[in-house]
Amino acid sequence: MENSMIEQLVGDLSRDLVTQVAPQELPLFRANSEVFFRNPDELAANRTSKDDMLGFGDGGIVVLITPVVLMVTQQVVMFVMEQAKKSAQEQGSTLIDESVKKMFKKFRPEDGKKPSPLTAEQLAQVRKVALKKAQELKLSDERAKLLADALVGSLAIA
Repeated sequence: MENSMIEQLVGDLSRDLVTQVAPQELPLFRANSEVFFRNPDELAANRTSKDDMLGFGDGGIVVLITPVVLMVTQQVVMFVMEQAKKSAQEQGSTLIDESVKKMFKKFRPEDGKKPSPLTAEQLAQVRKVALKKAQELKLSDERAKLLADALVGSLAIA
């Protein structure tokens, strides 16, 4: 899958996830995603510092979840791509790209055709990948689980 297609997929999925887990951040989503796609390592480095916290008044701190959603979603999309490539090595790259895209509910066609779903084991691995990445980025356990579950839920399950 081309980088621009991956960015589009990650951006679209992340926007849906932010809508679910942190709708108050939607006004900043575009700016955060542009920064992320220009230099994802910079956002990852800032997650370990206090720079991404915004203080309001005495002791009120807000930590943005959008950068975490973008990083975790990118990691999961790359994992799903690898799974699709393993299960469809004989297919051309265009078919693999479309297959990966259609695995996510948002991009499924309305014609009733469903892609081959990921196995229960693969879905468990997707959740594990998402959860691990979210925890590495210091997201609370509750929010990390919510994000991982939302990502797994966005995949097509037959």
